[in-house]
Amino acid sequence: MVLRTGFARFPSTNYKTSNHIIAYLDILGATNKICNDNDFSFLNHLNMFMEDAIEESGGGIFPHKEKIFIKIFSDNILLAIELKENEERRDNKIATLFNTVANIYNEILRFGYLMRGAIVEGEFFHNDKIVYGKSLVEAVHLEEKVANVPRILVKLDTDEANKYYYLMQDKDKKLFLNIFNLCESFDDVTFKISLLEMLKKNKENDHIKEKIMWMINYFNSWFTKYEYRLLNQQKITDKDISNALG
Repeated sequence: MVLRTGFARFPSTNYKTSNHIIAYLDILGATNKICNDNDFSFLNHLNMFMEDAIEESGGGIFPHKEKIFIKIFSDNILLAIELKENEERRDNKIATLFNTVANIYNEILRFGYLMRGAIVEGEFFHNDKIVYGKSLVEAVHLEEKVANVPRILVKLDTDEANKYYYLMQDKDKKLFLNIFNLCESFDDVTFKISLLEMLKKNKENDHIKEKIMWMINYFNSWFTKYEYRLLNQQKITDKDISNALG
């Protein structure tokens, strides 16, 4: 039994935040899936998304596996990597988080889900009980109040190579993570089918339809961008959209 003594009792810990890069992600439309997950299929798919994304991010172009803190609560995903002062591996750690988040998004898009979120740098603390910090507050605010459409906003200082390779600028001048730059071969075909199916399922819901249309415009802007793709170019046409809404 703990004896409550008001202000005479003090914490036994001396926890402090430290600088991290964090990603706060929300799977759109997942609340309904969770409430109706009678066979636990969504729970197990969620676990699969994370395992696959982390496995892909730990190898290949990255010479070292970065230590990523991961917490999933309901339909939200939190990832964090510590960035120490004068961090020698700063750019590699940022690239690792970008890559992991893009892999997660690409994986869930294959299964017909969209995601919204934010990646920021700042003070953060975590243990097996608590996630805490100014950066988390900022990331949640950006996801809930600013992102609006299914994009991952990015608000941090990164080198020009990372910025050029990973980020795109939206019409409102905000930077967001270019998930399609890291997708696998023929994913564009899968994504096209998935987005049109989502549009068909939600054709009576203008709020959801607006988000899907943003994703379709982003899809078209990227996958029709380069001339070398002309022979195998995937585009969601006005006719495709009309057929899905018909």
